[in-house]
Amino acid sequence: MSVGRQVTAERDPKRLLLTPENVSALGFGLSDAAEPMTHGSPAMPKRRAGRKGKHRPRRVRKAKERSNRAVWSVIPAGHKPARHIIRWLRSIQELAEFQLARKDLKANIWRFANAVAQCPGFDPASMTIMPIWQRLQERFGFPAKSISNYFRRLRDWGVLAVVATGRTAEFTPKSSGRTDNEAAIYVLLEKVDEEVVEKSSVPVPNRAVNNPPHAREDEESKPQIDAATPHTSFKRAAQRREVNHHLLNRQEPFWDPNATTSAKTKRERREAERLASLELQFRSFPLQRISTPHVAAICRPFFRAGWTIKDILHAIDWRPNTDARYHHDGAHGVENTGAWLKFRLGKWVRNDGAFYRSPSQKRAAERIQQVAERRAAAERRERQSMERSQYPAPTIGWRQLLATQLQAGDA
Repeated sequence: MSVGRQVTAERDPKRLLLTPENVSALGFGLSDAAEPMTHGSPAMPKRRAGRKGKHRPRRVRKAKERSNRAVWSVIPAGHKPARHIIRWLRSIQELAEFQLARKDLKANIWRFANAVAQCPGFDPASMTIMPIWQRLQERFGFPAKSISNYFRRLRDWGVLAVVATGRTAEFTPKSSGRTDNEAAIYVLLEKVDEEVVEKSSVPVPNRAVNNPPHAREDEESKPQIDAATPHTSFKRAAQRREVNHHLLNRQEPFWDPNATTSAKTKRERREAERLASLELQFRSFPLQRISTPHVAAICRPFFRAGWTIKDILHAIDWRPNTDARYHHDGAHGVENTGAWLKFRLGKWVRNDGAFYRSPSQKRAAERIQQVAERRAAAERRERQSMERSQYPAPTIGWRQLLATQLQAGDA
């Protein structure tokens, strides 16, 4: 840099050239000047941090907390605002997480969802609702901890989303002029129905086809509506989805098909029976129509009697103590798979309530019998050899002994 440019930069600081030397000098000067803060210069305001040193997001403004932009910004992919609050309640019943929950938890969440639906502050245009915790506690009797837990579960299941968080009057901006607490705003969600496009191999005609008059006068004028048979219950559909999910993601056997489900504790035994039932469903296609707990409940007496997975598969297809095989399976013509499984396994129960021996138990008994027979034969041979060793060996041969006896007889 020339001398003239240096003089100009010193006289006019605004025209300071950004060279490496000037940038380093400028940074050194700012670091020295930031420490004293003298001559009455005001201190820089510090940014207020949230909990654990993290910056908390600001709440949506009161005037825009129900706008389309605020609502759609929090809706996850694959979801949309519910069309009606009744449809929102029905969508909760169709969730697999709800149907497979414990009985008490399922009842409490259903009661909580109906309580939320009755809260004031519902906006049908944006499908947002403003539930107040105090109302839920006083009118419906929910504890504060349970309310937090149920809201978290509904958010995790994808039926609720937070549009605006709650805020107390202490953190309300003074410029707004409001001194009241602000409740949280939630949007009611439902899953987007995936449209299934049916593909056909029939070519599309490239010109209009004119049918002759009275071509369909014999047909009924009323439209024929072919509706699919609805599911018997949401729980059964959810259980089938749960079973299919486990079976599709199976990497190795859930349980050894040649092992029993015996365990020390009740919890371990229950888990072993569940895994064995899931492996049984993988090996028998008709059993995939019902839930895993249903299969475990039917097969539990046989598991506790020492049966294995292969024994139950054999009992499903074969009659007891015979070589007769059933002529049909449960894949065709069976509506109640649970009753069909119970009937097939019931043939292996005696009249007195005892079980027939399973194929594995028969093979184990045969092996024990064979080992016992071999041991008895070995002991018998050893005893005979010991008895023979007690007699002295003859000094002469049998021919000489016979000749001697004959001579003694003639004499």
